[in-house]
Amino acid sequence: MKKKLLALAVGAVIAAPVSALANAELYGRINLAIDHFDGKEAGVPAGIGFDEEAGTYQLNSNKSFFGIRGGADLTAGLRGFYQLEFGVNVDEGVTGDDLLFTRNSFLGVESGFGSVQAGRFDTPLRAMGAGVDQFRDIRYADFANIVAGEWRADNVIQYTTPKIADMLTVAVATVAAENQDDATGSGNPNNKLFDTLSISAMLDLGDFYAGLGYDKNNYGIQGGNGLYLSDAYADTGLGISSLDLGVSNDIYRVVAGINMDALEIGVLLQQAEDVNDSDNKNRSYLLSAGFELTDMVKLKAQYGETDFRATDIKARQATIGADYMLGQQTKTYIYTTRQEVDGDRHFAVVGIGAEHRF
Repeated sequence: MKKKLLALAVGAVIAAPVSALANAELYGRINLAIDHFDGKEAGVPAGIGFDEEAGTYQLNSNKSFFGIRGGADLTAGLRGFYQLEFGVNVDEGVTGDDLLFTRNSFLGVESGFGSVQAGRFDTPLRAMGAGVDQFRDIRYADFANIVAGEWRADNVIQYTTPKIADMLTVAVATVAAENQDDATGSGNPNNKLFDTLSISAMLDLGDFYAGLGYDKNNYGIQGGNGLYLSDAYADTGLGISSLDLGVSNDIYRVVAGINMDALEIGVLLQQAEDVNDSDNKNRSYLLSAGFELTDMVKLKAQYGETDFRATDIKARQATIGADYMLGQQTKTYIYTTRQEVDGDRHFAVVGIGAEHRF
């Protein structure tokens, strides 16, 4: 069915008048890496293909996607905007309806009073983490493997203020109940407007930024192995880590960062609390840094830790890497990451890849 819809959409674009497409932009990213994955703990989901003795070599598509976006002026000082974005696994064919999957897609309207949009896209709390994660969207290095709350929500409606005093932006999003008591699948009622919501306040002072975020009833996707799958990889149905980050959480997040000429430093602090058990908390922090050694070479490092208070378990992940720019749109990169649970190696990965944006 999705293949037929895609064919119709492409046909419509080809047949559309040139004037109708004047404000449309085709964009995307192809990111592929050759990874050597070494998993030593039995708790690592077998579905990702680890070999306890020798490890495995994998070719991974790190959240490759394409989309179209644009907008047009409307009446009374309004502007309409849209985005249709689809993820695609470049490294393999997928049968059935999963050839393409919806990423950040929405329809909205904006004016001097801010913007309203609806669709499927990152919650405000998740969007806060983009600036501090030096390895965002890299399958084994993304901080979503160790920190709860990375949620791309379905049926979300969001209001975003204009930039207040040229420095502060506030976003409020709610997940529509769609006439169900538990539309979120979290096990908690969601039949009122703000039973499930996400809020962020971001301060932008140029070289310095900071933000506060809160999610109520932030939920993950329950995998076949009974483990929480961070939505960072729920699109592909694969869990990376067996860490139980919780199925439904109230989350408090703080981020801050400094972007100087060549140096980037980021910090994230977070507490996630089980909606059904306030004693079940996990507390996380993340430190990241990037340094532009030359116009073509960027060095990167990141360390994150989550403390599971109820079970007295600590999980840590450390990553280092480097990017080499081949042009404005293309880069190659290398990285190595290691996750430990209570001092025992959970997995270790060494990878080399390339990314092209268009």
